[in-house]
Amino acid sequence: MLCGLGRCVLACRNDPERYRAEVLWGCTHQLAYDAQCEGSRAWLLHELVSCYPDAAPFRDALIAALGRKSTWGWLRSQIEELLIYMADGGDEEAEKAIRDEYEQMYSLLRSRKRRPNNYFYQLDDFEFLSIDLCHGEAETLRILSDIGRLICENPIYDALDFEQLHWHITDSKRAADLRGYAQQDEYIAHFFAELERLKREREALYGGSTEQNEQRRQRSPFLFSKNADSEALRRRAENYLNETDSEKRAELLRAFWWRRFPLEPDPIINDATAAHEPLRDAAWDALGIIRSPKVRAFALSALEAEADKLISLLIMNYEDEDRGLIEKLLEGASADKDGDDIIHSIGLNLNYQREAGFKVPAWILHWFYENDRCSNCREDIVRELGRRRLLSDEMLRECLYDSNDDIRKYAEKRLEKRAAKRA
Repeated sequence: MLCGLGRCVLACRNDPERYRAEVLWGCTHQLAYDAQCEGSRAWLLHELVSCYPDAAPFRDALIAALGRKSTWGWLRSQIEELLIYMADGGDEEAEKAIRDEYEQMYSLLRSRKRRPNNYFYQLDDFEFLSIDLCHGEAETLRILSDIGRLICENPIYDALDFEQLHWHITDSKRAADLRGYAQQDEYIAHFFAELERLKREREALYGGSTEQNEQRRQRSPFLFSKNADSEALRRRAENYLNETDSEKRAELLRAFWWRRFPLEPDPIINDATAAHEPLRDAAWDALGIIRSPKVRAFALSALEAEADKLISLLIMNYEDEDRGLIEKLLEGASADKDGDDIIHSIGLNLNYQREAGFKVPAWILHWFYENDRCSNCREDIVRELGRRRLLSDEMLRECLYDSNDDIRKYAEKRLEKRAAKRA
């Protein structure tokens, strides 16, 4: 459940009472590893709650959690989404709770006289709830009108406070629909007009000229590595070799986290033990996508290094005799107090290694499918297993209930294709 794997739904359907306590606990705890990137686990939790003929205990726990001041941010969003699923299924108590929640949050924002000095979590919570409620056209119009009225009447807010909501609406509606909304309501027209004005001002202030943007691209290691041709990469590698300032050397080396260093790795191996921490970190990251006997020998000599960096090097330079060592290191990393972050860091590197042309051993892909809590990383793994024809029917059926919507869609298509071939 913490990983968002579909097998928990299948297990719960088979024996609901065995898992009742776990499902109830999950309803009031933030389960996603990185909800900002993955979204919440509300869909998965709804599937789990649906295993029980009486959803009232789960609904009541959710409503009680909404009333606690400690419930905010991504946990609040997950709870609200789950209640919306229940309301859409006909649960009148869930429907009332969500309506009351929206009205209370809107009333609170309207009455505010000043913004807090620190994080304005109530504003973000309201925007997330508004996004979740924008289903039908009537509901969308009402919410947009409320927001337009809020920024029109209370000067502590502006349209950029609700830019994510506008992105959501723009993704799901045609431009003609949005123009139609603005024509129907003066507050909606005000919201859209103010947003466009503020975006133009922001672009004028921060957009920069073509020359400035090119300079920014050259300074950014990620943008450079994304756009550079092989000759530009070689020049940067040579500049790195000739640079003596540690900070500048680290900055040059950071571009090779995403693109393989085109020269011999010896200087990077030396910098991996440098006293200057940024240079040392940049060296480890660059070595993470280099396959070389020299890098493997270095990794085997540095077994006390940070687990995520060490394991990434060993995976990239994998030999069959390394499996036992890597399994032991992964087991130790999982047990660490920061185990989720360590495993996720290695999981991200697996994708960089694949893009660098390395074929990650299948058993490692399966291990990360089972243990990486990030469903976005799991999606990359599922697709890679699919490309290698390593997805069994059983695994695909499990993926039909994964917390990741794209994994569910992918599994459905793969199973349909297999069924068509067998017919």
